[in-house]
Amino acid sequence: MIHLKNRENKNMKFKAHLVMAIFVLGIFACGSNGPSENRTVENTDKNIIFAVPFAPVSYPILKMLEDGKFEKGKRKLQLILWKNPDQLKALVAGHQADFFAVPSNVGAILYNKGLDVKLLNISIWRAIWLVSRNNDKKTLSDFKGETIAMPFKGDMPHLVFMELVKKEGLDPEKDFKLEYVPSPIDAAKKMLMRRVDNALLIDPAVSTVVEKSKSGITGLIAPTIYRSVDIQNEWGRLFNTASEIPFAGIMAGSKILKHPDVVRRFIAEYKEATKWCMKHPGEVAKMVIKYIPQLNEKGVEEAMKNVTLRADDALKSQKALIPFFKILYKSKPSLIGGKMPDANFYFVR
Repeated sequence: MIHLKNRENKNMKFKAHLVMAIFVLGIFACGSNGPSENRTVENTDKNIIFAVPFAPVSYPILKMLEDGKFEKGKRKLQLILWKNPDQLKALVAGHQADFFAVPSNVGAILYNKGLDVKLLNISIWRAIWLVSRNNDKKTLSDFKGETIAMPFKGDMPHLVFMELVKKEGLDPEKDFKLEYVPSPIDAAKKMLMRRVDNALLIDPAVSTVVEKSKSGITGLIAPTIYRSVDIQNEWGRLFNTASEIPFAGIMAGSKILKHPDVVRRFIAEYKEATKWCMKHPGEVAKMVIKYIPQLNEKGVEEAMKNVTLRADDALKSQKALIPFFKILYKSKPSLIGGKMPDANFYFVR
């Protein structure tokens, strides 16, 4: 009887994990039929190609596509989704797109490699959170000794975490158990499947796991997940600066830079689209899932209520970028391509 009960318990646990795995894969499904499917697209003078991630930095571009005003009747607008920084770097090096959504340090790396690119703006200033099942953890030091799912090793947001932890007087490798995963979505899956209790995430993954943990089968198997530490607030506190990080923005590639009038029009329309996105989170969510059906509508809507999406032109962004780059350079020069980017990195309207 004891053996039978143990076997029944194991079977129940297996079924629960199986159901949970299927459910989580449904939440973060890698759809293949959306208009944003990552295909090989030939970059010619007859089209304009945007290379973007799943993140909010891309949403103003989706709004521009939706409105159909940008370069209307002149060129065909096309979209490529990139999933990790390495893929992004390959797209830039191969001149496969015209406008790229980039983490700010990756933009600096590519420029310092000698590629003909320019930063147009910084638009993501708040997007990173530590999420946890323990609502009592409020600072990075509270996570000492804990396992944390960590996406994009060596890139953002991992490098921001490393700098904050060192500033706090802790050792990022010895004082934490970092479990590296390929992307924020992989970290979110681990949270929802109860493989880890803490993760560093970027919205909309943050909002998706928080919302999903409150309802349905996820709520039964993966108890409530909380926004635990606002990484931007920690940055402001520890570095005695504004509670914002110049996290990501838009960069122009070599082909489109030959048409500065088009670049200037893009900057203006992107800025207007950014303002619209911040004012209409529900409409943004409905729009985004049309282009990126892999995402969750409620998660995108909640993300837009928590991120700071503000398109500051490249020159204006320098005030925040230069001290940010100096911190990264002091820690490890290769994080920005070995040197501070010079003035030509920043597009002048």
